[in-house]
Amino acid sequence: MTDLIKEQIRIFLVMCCCGMTSAMVWEVFRLFRRRLRLHGNAAKIITEIICCIVIAFLIGDFCFYCRNGKLSFMIGASFATGLWLWKNFFYGIISAGDQHEQKGEKAQGIRDEKP
Repeated sequence: MTDLIKEQIRIFLVMCCCGMTSAMVWEVFRLFRRRLRLHGNAAKIITEIICCIVIAFLIGDFCFYCRNGKLSFMIGASFATGLWLWKNFFYGIISAGDQHEQKGEKAQGIRDEKP
């Protein structure tokens, strides 16, 4: 493989991981807001602003690592691919846990019954 192909593969993988990390940060902030029962508009706005700042720092750091901060179509596409991967492969696990928690169900394999 040429050096250009190796560099593009590295950029794609790094920015794909950045997309997945950004989606995870967004989900953590959403769960944080729900667990602390922050339902007011001010609380939502403040947590979303903080979340966006954290994600912006992540994107900046990952882009600086990849190409010294230069933006390109490939960086945006690989970031979007990371978001898509998070949504399709990992988000279902979290949302299933949330649904069980809202129903009040306990985790499988844990029993309160004594034999």
